[in-house]
Amino acid sequence: MKIGFWAYSLMMLERYWDMLHEKADCWWGVTHPRIYNLLMEKNISNVVYHHDELIVDHNKAYGNKCVSSNPGHSERIVAERIKPDIWISDTLNKLHYVPKDAFWVQVFHSLPIKKHFFYPSVLDYDLLLLPGEYHKHEIIKRLNFKERDEERLKVVGWPRTDDFLNGKFDRQEIMNTLELDQNVKTILYAPTWGWGYGNETLFARWFDREVKAFEQICHKIRKMDLNFIVKLHPLSFHANNQTLINISKKYKVLWLTKEISWFVDDPNPFLWITDILISDLSGIIAEFMVLDRPIIYIDPDEKLDAWDSSDMPKNFRAGHIVKSPEELLDAIDDSIKFPERFKKERNNMVSKLFHSPDGMAIDRAVQEILNFARRKGLN
Repeated sequence: MKIGFWAYSLMMLERYWDMLHEKADCWWGVTHPRIYNLLMEKNISNVVYHHDELIVDHNKAYGNKCVSSNPGHSERIVAERIKPDIWISDTLNKLHYVPKDAFWVQVFHSLPIKKHFFYPSVLDYDLLLLPGEYHKHEIIKRLNFKERDEERLKVVGWPRTDDFLNGKFDRQEIMNTLELDQNVKTILYAPTWGWGYGNETLFARWFDREVKAFEQICHKIRKMDLNFIVKLHPLSFHANNQTLINISKKYKVLWLTKEISWFVDDPNPFLWITDILISDLSGIIAEFMVLDRPIIYIDPDEKLDAWDSSDMPKNFRAGHIVKSPEELLDAIDDSIKFPERFKKERNNMVSKLFHSPDGMAIDRAVQEILNFARRKGLN
């Protein structure tokens, strides 16, 4: 059996690779040089690479402005060279240009609150590995799955949280590496990637005063004697914003964000050392909930239509919901004093979203892939 991994990041797919590459003939399909270089650093030789030149299309009014200069060309070349029996992808549209001459498995890479998961392209996949009953139920309802189609839906849990449940990380080691004070609380700001506005904003609101709001927040957190980490989405156009970087330096904020790239750093080590998460509708929130620590939600500006067909409803937010920098700072103070506030809500959300959070989701997911292959006569 030959398996192809369609890679735009390693964050989720590497977990599958680690468990499958000795059980099947596994290959990475790569079109971005940074992913290719990372795989080379890991001494992985089963890689088919064809560079896809990305450009920034400033004429796009919404969506991802980083686009291919020749859409589909690199993908078709890579697919032709690998010719797998099964493609495994973690993003719904990444096989869009690949001929459907193999079975497609979707493992997903994020569970945000915003609209992301329930697109009709789900129907193109032969096997979908789902985090819990909520997403299974919503796929069936929103995409009108027929009873015969439900066999494609397998609830396995969420492998992204396995690390937290298996004690993979060492807090002291991570804090030392980042040169953070281990004796104080750590705040992480990690927003989602836009709502069709090219992700040219820093926050989900306060658009006319973002720099001022950012400095106000940095100043107050510094006065509270807290570690403050900013980790924007890799596609954020603010990654190299020198004004924001200078403010971060001024208040000794750890600016983890990198320049625009398809490569995604694994945020789990940073979540492990985080005491309070600030976000909006990002998928990072769902993973952080497993740690049962305070979350502060910046409520999206009403003009964004963030709740239009969103993956999760407003009442799935388990924590302080704020609309001003002042409310945000008050919420930080309250979260430090009363970290158990919203504990019941957090635990309730974990039970809704994740099947058996026991650190063995990847084991169940891989077994479902092997079961699928056996049913299709590929083993």
